[in-house]
Amino acid sequence: MQLSASDVKVLASVFDPEASTSRAEVIVNPSLPADRHIPNSTLLAELQAQEKSAIQLLEKYESSPSKDSSSRDNVATENPNYASVLNNRAQLRRWYWGDRNLLVQRKGTAQPERKVAGACTVKDLRQSVSLASPGKPTDAVSPKQGRLLAQAYTQLGAVYHAAAKDLETFDGAGEEVETSVDDLAGRTREGLEEDASQFFYLGGLYGNEVAKALAIHTNPNAKLCGQIVKEAMRKELALVS
Repeated sequence: MQLSASDVKVLASVFDPEASTSRAEVIVNPSLPADRHIPNSTLLAELQAQEKSAIQLLEKYESSPSKDSSSRDNVATENPNYASVLNNRAQLRRWYWGDRNLLVQRKGTAQPERKVAGACTVKDLRQSVSLASPGKPTDAVSPKQGRLLAQAYTQLGAVYHAAAKDLETFDGAGEEVETSVDDLAGRTREGLEEDASQFFYLGGLYGNEVAKALAIHTNPNAKLCGQIVKEAMRKELALVS
């Protein structure tokens, strides 16, 4: 089986996003403020201390993470432009509820609290990404911004990937579904997988190595190319034998 140079280039770009010469590049500038929306270093230090305290409470009351929700809610309410607390609050919800059936549930049997948690998780992560992202794609980010974007994008990838799995399960059983997020209604498993792969890719681009690997693993185009290559090899081997 012979592959043209063009075929090889296409397959390389699918299975290894970094092979593409047109891929995006993240510029990290250590001299930039840690949070561009909170230039007051004293206030930022206070917010970080409150977050650290909330994490310590979470570790202390590990069996009941809901005990910690009020402290983070207060920080988020009083400082709506503080992206970090939104990302961490979403992580807390994921830890408490889990990713499966968080965004997609069987119609008529969904827990109202779980649906609210799913909607709030996606809202917090989207807002966190929006706040932490540079003004223009070509602008630099601070190291803290980069780490935050890596975490938020990876979390989005995780919940969308779980939603795709849930949709696959329910579709396979012929069951109707309802979603926690309005703009996910009517989406297909393939579409959710593609979104998850893109989120993982962006998480990897900002430095999360696990997300980088998951971007390839969950890429629907990579799966399709893999199936095509396997089928071509099977036919080639059949001719040889």
